Amino acid sequence: MEKIIEIKNLNVKAGKKEILKDVKLNIYRNKINTIVGPSGGGKSTLLRCLNRLTELEPNFEIRGEILFNGKELREYSDIEVRRQIGMVFQRPNPFPMSIYDNVAFGVRLQGNVKKEKLDEMVRTSLEEAGLWDEVKDDLKRSAFTLSGGQQQRLCIARALVLRPEILMMDEPTSSLDPAAKAKVEDLMLDLKEKYTVVLVTHDIIQARKVSDYTAMIFNGKIVATGEGRDLLEESSSDSVKSFLGSVMA
Repeated sequence: MEKIIEIKNLNVKAGKKEILKDVKLNIYRNKINTIVGPSGGGKSTLLRCLNRLTELEPNFEIRGEILFNGKELREYSDIEVRRQIGMVFQRPNPFPMSIYDNVAFGVRLQGNVKKEKLDEMVRTSLEEAGLWDEVKDDLKRSAFTLSGGQQQRLCIARALVLRPEILMMDEPTSSLDPAAKAKVEDLMLDLKEKYTVVLVTHDIIQARKVSDYTAMIFNGKIVATGEGRDLLEESSSDSVKSFLGSVMA
């Protein structure tokens, strides 16, 4: 598998509290890379390090290396990092504007784009997010009129319109009903054909369904890594067994 990100000896502290401790992890291109572990273990902080959101926290101390396509992440501009490494959060967060304007928002920030080109980009992104057929006849209506699952796929389309290399998803289905959750899971499997997906989840069933490569984080440390469901079914790690026992009980 080809590495797109290499994390080397990453340490993150918030004041005196250690959140991540000597994390070493590879993220593989065009795979679903899943990070699992108990709440408070450092999963979301690790994800936020990958597009430098943690640097916005005034009391965070960050040490170590993150290489993106072989180049230190800090050598890229903030804007370039967040264009190339998109983020979808736990709860859908559409902007208070139309469906069309939500998807077009990031493109417009980057400069003038002809309407025909922008229309094409919006349509392509909505198609990739599996939402186009559901909204194509009323793109001017408020994004807030969409269901929760549709709003989350709209947020995915908003990230995809900038053509990132990596799409990061932080517990993207935790607030969705089973049908909407299944749509997002199926969508992830389709998206890895064009994008690298980094998924944070505590849902072991979901991880077993979609993951190509899995890492477990426990108390800020990576305690196990492995391919797909192998890690989640056959690991001998006491930490993995303890976590699996707690979530499957």
